[in-house]
Amino acid sequence: MAERKVEIVDEDGRITITEDVIAAIARIAAGKVDGIALSTGGSGGIKSFFGGEDLSPTIKTELVEGGVHVELRITVEYGYPVHEVARGIQANVQTDIEKLSGVTVTGVDVFVRKVVPPHTPDEKIDEG
Repeated sequence: MAERKVEIVDEDGRITITEDVIAAIARIAAGKVDGIALSTGGSGGIKSFFGGEDLSPTIKTELVEGGVHVELRITVEYGYPVHEVARGIQANVQTDIEKLSGVTVTGVDVFVRKVVPPHTPDEKIDEG
């Protein structure tokens, strides 16, 4: 399967950006929004393999005429207004992709798949 990419061509030459780069920018941009639940520890996905739950956003990008369309499936921490978290993600993702890659974002769809209790740091066990 051919690698999917965006090419920007101007008088200075050509810039090629893969869809993986666009997805990475979207993941980081979404993670900056308060209220999004992210997996803690380990690398993404490994937690769910050992019985935990991977809460990281699932990101799908689609190259379309004139840019890229992004779809994110997220989990929101309880206590945060779901619609505000989703709107914040839409704004961050569009701004960061356009600013960092130069690729036009034609749309950002956010699907909230779950609401979970807020993350609390693991409590230390007294050894005494």
